[in-house]
Amino acid sequence: MTPSSVLIVEDEAIVAEDLQQTLLAFGYDAYAIAMSSDEAMAHATLRCPDVVLMDIRIKGQRDGIDTARLIRDKFHVPVVFLTAHADDTIIQRAKTTEPYGYLTKPVRAGELRSAIEIALYRSEIERRLRERERWFSTTLQSIADAVVTVDLAGMITFFNPEAELLTGLTSSEVLGKPARDVLRLMADRQPIDSPLERAISERRSVVMTDTGLVHAQTGATRSISESAAPVIDDDRVLGAVMVFRDITEQKQVQQQLELADRLASLGTMAAGVAHEINNPLAVVVSNASFVDEDVAAIRADLDASNALSPAIAKRLADIHASLTDVGSAASRIRKIVADLQTFSRPEPSAAGRADVVKALQWAQRTTATEVRYRATVTTAFHPVPLVRADETRLGQVFVNLIVNAAQAIEPGHPAANSIQLETRLDATGRVVVEVRDTGTGISPDIRDRIFDPFFTTKPVGVGTGLGLSISRGIVSAYGGAIEIESAPGAGTTVRVTLPASEDEEPKPAAIEAKSVERGRILVIDDEPIVLRTLQRILRDHDVTCVTEARAGLALLERGETFDMILSDLMMPGMDGVDFFEKVLELSPDVAKRIVFMTGGALTAKSEVFLQTVSNMWIEKPFSNASLAAVIERHLSRTRPS
Repeated sequence: MTPSSVLIVEDEAIVAEDLQQTLLAFGYDAYAIAMSSDEAMAHATLRCPDVVLMDIRIKGQRDGIDTARLIRDKFHVPVVFLTAHADDTIIQRAKTTEPYGYLTKPVRAGELRSAIEIALYRSEIERRLRERERWFSTTLQSIADAVVTVDLAGMITFFNPEAELLTGLTSSEVLGKPARDVLRLMADRQPIDSPLERAISERRSVVMTDTGLVHAQTGATRSISESAAPVIDDDRVLGAVMVFRDITEQKQVQQQLELADRLASLGTMAAGVAHEINNPLAVVVSNASFVDEDVAAIRADLDASNALSPAIAKRLADIHASLTDVGSAASRIRKIVADLQTFSRPEPSAAGRADVVKALQWAQRTTATEVRYRATVTTAFHPVPLVRADETRLGQVFVNLIVNAAQAIEPGHPAANSIQLETRLDATGRVVVEVRDTGTGISPDIRDRIFDPFFTTKPVGVGTGLGLSISRGIVSAYGGAIEIESAPGAGTTVRVTLPASEDEEPKPAAIEAKSVERGRILVIDDEPIVLRTLQRILRDHDVTCVTEARAGLALLERGETFDMILSDLMMPGMDGVDFFEKVLELSPDVAKRIVFMTGGALTAKSEVFLQTVSNMWIEKPFSNASLAAVIERHLSRTRPS
């Protein structure tokens, strides 16, 4: 084991040599004697000793106390003082250097050895403490969470860089100051006390999951999650430590995910609402058409018999006008419901051919309420070919773009602002859709980030930050691109470019209603009011109505024959799909005579069924003319010529 080294600083040679011999005899390495402060610093620089034996009164400009201070600051070496004069003034000066021992001359051998051993032991303990403190300090300085410690009086004793970043204050500004004055914490927009004080007074941990922290420089409030705990040693409270982190982004993402989940639920709800509206709406549409036709017939009969007085003519005209208004309102409701159904339908597995003008018109109707109080919408729909895409998903893209354009315009001055929708072809034959607004525009520093998922400049709850990201993904999947041109205060132009479809599908010929012979028709629907309406408008046919598919199946099993079976698709108990499968087992020829009615809210099972079955189907609400056309077309197929 290497002996401990000792540097002797003593300007009396005889005393110095005597001390050196004594130390050598004890097994220490008393490797050098210095007569002055400069010699002491030179020896310590060449070889740092483990301990310095320092005479207080030495020759030169610096005495032993000043030299000890230099050695302590530069080399962190323990110093044991020697002096022949121990007056109070010298002792007080010596104490400022934090010596490890104090011996008076003449020095006894035993006292010298004890002082050296105690100095070495204490120096080793303090070295370990310094290393441990340095390790803990470096650790706390390096961790990603903010850390603040206070003493028993609540004064800040430690403040790491993350705490500086979140508070906007430096460590040098806050050390020694009360934590309650430094940490500006808020809850429900009201100031609250620091949890450090509670941790000390209650001698327990305090956890707060959502607190506002006000930044000292910007005044902005960030959401933090924090915990404070008392520092206890041997059942004695020494202070407290608080650890906190910024959860603002995490909270915003959580709110955006919750909003996205609510939107997904809204899509499911929209399908159900559409189905519930379509059944009574079918009754309104059909009955209004039925009454209008009868009123027209009565008016013609009265006119032919010269019994139509001016008063009756006016009343019949008013009835016709009222029924026309009912029909217009019902048509408007039908479009709204159709838009809800389009929004709620599941995404198709493959792209078809889409009409971008129709998709834009749907998006324009869907966003009318959002736009109405902000801007006037103008359109320039130049003829463009179909594109290979799904029309519903393109509509979703255009809804996002129109809503973004509207929200870039402050409400209240729609006449002074505009949103322009345009379709055209570019020089390469690609289809171009442009959405231009007169809004606030986009600053260059965020323009490159607007397609990033969850990035939004809108307040929390107004946008998810997913619209443009999803839109770009949809357009890219169809081989297209989205470009944005914008400048602050100059509005924004969003340009969607899509490749045109290479081939066109022929449009089906319109079905015209014709006068047909009386047929025997079975109508199955779980809504009695729908049955009554259908029975009324199908009065030229022999109609049998039942409210359950099982009842209709029972009629067929008893041998009843029908030229046509008009069956609702979605019914409680046995639905239209199950009814079809049962009839198919009974008679494939009879199964061909089934025409399905649907009000939306299709299940995955019924969606696949309608895509694969060859039977005709009609969507509620339908007009009397369209229903008559379906019946005529069906009966002409199933009856022999």
